Amino acid sequence: MTNKNGVGVTVISHDSESRTIVDGYEDHGSYSRDIDYTGASLSQLASLTNVSSHCEQFIKYECRNAVFWYEADPDGWWVSRDSTKMTYWGGASPESGKCACGMNNTCANPNKGCNCDSNDDVWREDSGLLTDKTKLPVKQLRFGDTGGSDEKAYHTLGKLNCYGTA
Repeated sequence: MTNKNGVGVTVISHDSESRTIVDGYEDHGSYSRDIDYTGASLSQLASLTNVSSHCEQFIKYECRNAVFWYEADPDGWWVSRDSTKMTYWGGASPESGKCACGMNNTCANPNKGCNCDSNDDVWREDSGLLTDKTKLPVKQLRFGDTGGSDEKAYHTLGKLNCYGTA
């Protein structure tokens, strides 16, 4: 119990922790993956996040020519426990509509808010921790723009980790 300053961490597993391919889904959000948590309902997980001082969930999208944003429409997003469409990615602030690299100006294309929006035929990655405990856990993943022969992606979603007393 040393990774969070000696505080116990509650770790909740789910059925979508493995790296999973997203291929053949062109329309915005047409790929849909519901997350089924092991041994707990969404209402029980909401209670856990409410009594915890901190919760986090790692999220990663690996992409080649599969973007998050096309013009003003999102192609990929995650859905919060209250069914809200969340258009930011791990490591970014909720109101930003960006990924971690867009927050610290390190994206492959400096004019974009995510590495995956480079759309440059190079494998890219956007990943980080989601930490807004009022929205966690992730209920669903949605992606698009993987219908072309040169478009492909993978998603990975980590376990829900909560610790501390609110």
